[in-house]
Amino acid sequence: MAEPLETDSSLLVVILDVNASAWARSPLSLDKALQQMVIFINAYLALNPENRLVVLATNHSDCRYLFPSDPASVPPEHDIRVYEQFRVVDIKVLSGAQSMLAAQVNGGAEEQQSLISRALSMALCHINRVSESSLGKIWSRILVLSAGQDSPRSYVSLMNSIFAAQKMNVLIDICKVFGPNSVFLQQAADITGGNYLKVDTNSEASLLQTLMFTCLPDQYTRGILNAPGNDIIDFRATCFCHKRVVDIGY
Repeated sequence: MAEPLETDSSLLVVILDVNASAWARSPLSLDKALQQMVIFINAYLALNPENRLVVLATNHSDCRYLFPSDPASVPPEHDIRVYEQFRVVDIKVLSGAQSMLAAQVNGGAEEQQSLISRALSMALCHINRVSESSLGKIWSRILVLSAGQDSPRSYVSLMNSIFAAQKMNVLIDICKVFGPNSVFLQQAADITGGNYLKVDTNSEASLLQTLMFTCLPDQYTRGILNAPGNDIIDFRATCFCHKRVVDIGY
């Protein structure tokens, strides 16, 4: 397998969990989390003019692309203080997330379980399409901002996506901002060589600090950094019959 070079471009797919029911219990509001995520995205784009970006948003009932999308939907504005690409990304991400929040309907008992597995499948399909059409090597990775609970019902599809990402050499980084640790997403980060990070939401700036210092470096830079490790990984599986995480199966 080829080793990443400093001059290689990157493709970052950001998956935003915008489930209002999950964020309602978090000390860090969704609005502030999105603002910090936008700052991180701008920093990523500024690292290399060849870097590519895709942003997906998901909740318990929907999953859609926020960026790239129709550029005509962004109103023209000339502001010399703001780089135009940053302005377009900021508007599309923030307005798209707010649109999903406004359209969210009550999901009953499973409304805190977002469609992370569907978002990962969409992300991997896009990565494969870009890789096949690109002339040079592009190192791809996925960043998941998660606030909801694990969805045992989607365990099989999620694990299929994780193993597909491993085969494609796609890193999956996880930022868990609220609630108990996610068993499934811990496995996703460990299997693909990414980082699983539990964010201290008692400090408003902790999410941005975590993103900048741990998730911003690309594959080449991570080879010369000492990233935080995942000391305890829960590798329990999910029962197909009862959709519960089990220690021992028969």
